[in-house]
Amino acid sequence: MLNTYYKNLTKENKRFAIHRIASKTDFTEETVKKVLQRYNPLMEIQENRIVINRNSYHKLVRELYKENILSK
Repeated sequence: MLNTYYKNLTKENKRFAIHRIASKTDFTEETVKKVLQRYNPLMEIQENRIVINRNSYHKLVRELYKENILSK
């Protein structure tokens, strides 16, 4: 059950989440960090995997695309 927001994760788990999401979505880690701080979704780290709701993940990806377009 998801009960931890991104901002409440430990520093190590935040770095892990940023790295994994950036590698899976082909965005820079800086962009992912900026969007995660702004959006703050519920997520957890379980067995070296990021667990996030499907709808939240799709919204996160949409926000990443918007941020990527606006930064250019």
